[in-house]
Amino acid sequence: MPSSRAVERNRSVRGVALVGVLWLLVLLSLIALNLSAGSRTELQLAGNARLAASARHVAEAGVNWGIWSLLQANTSGWLADGSSRSLELDGISVEVALFDEQGKIDLNEADPQLLVGLFESVGLDERAALAQVDAILDWRDEDDLLHPAGAEEEQYRALGLPPPANRPFQRLEELRRVLGIDEALYQRVLPALTLYSNKAEVNPLVAPREVLLALPGISADSIDRFIEQRRRNYETGQRPPLLSGVDPLLLAPNAPGVNYSIVTDTALSPGVKVRQQVVIHLQGLGRRQGVEILHNSIQQ
Repeated sequence: MPSSRAVERNRSVRGVALVGVLWLLVLLSLIALNLSAGSRTELQLAGNARLAASARHVAEAGVNWGIWSLLQANTSGWLADGSSRSLELDGISVEVALFDEQGKIDLNEADPQLLVGLFESVGLDERAALAQVDAILDWRDEDDLLHPAGAEEEQYRALGLPPPANRPFQRLEELRRVLGIDEALYQRVLPALTLYSNKAEVNPLVAPREVLLALPGISADSIDRFIEQRRRNYETGQRPPLLSGVDPLLLAPNAPGVNYSIVTDTALSPGVKVRQQVVIHLQGLGRRQGVEILHNSIQQ
């Protein structure tokens, strides 16, 4: 018969073994949970990758749709004034908008009166708008002569900022570096701006609403009625309407453009969209007509 000491020792050994087994089970459980979580993460990443790839294909389809419409010589009934149409492929929707760049305000060529009107239309008072335009003029001209309320190298250096480029804007994003332009103001004026019009005036028959609001002498209600009428007339083949009450020196004649923007908004999920902007140049005529990509950007 084993002694009580031996029995106690056996119980102690079994207890230690039981604790070891329990820790082993805990460890195996943690490993299993980690593998399970890793698998779910990998599946989620793979799903996101598939969704992103599908969204890219849908966005490309939207861009190609826009290009095809522009090549139809005004037979598609789709006016390039910011009008948009929707397309759905593989359960993913994309909204496509066409813009004739002649309808926008060219940041390098625009009449200062247009730029002042633009800044006033987004909330700046006349004095602040004039100062902002002077700063833009000082940025884009080649000299160091200071406009009345502008900014040259001395003003930038005093604030610890890089000096102005003293050359035409090469990208719209450079406007962020102009003295006085914060991100909020940049985003408000961006829809009305271009670098591809190469004109001091704007074509009112393709100008988006943001541009028309920058024109002095016309109310917002009149602009909305004008936009509705010009689209209706375009779709039905009627003569385009006249925009009255605006300085004709700010308006370019209506002629077919050669530079266009195609903007796509692709819905990845509720509340999540990816925006792509492709600027194209139409080349040639008829069957020999082609397309050159001038700019391609994606923003999420």
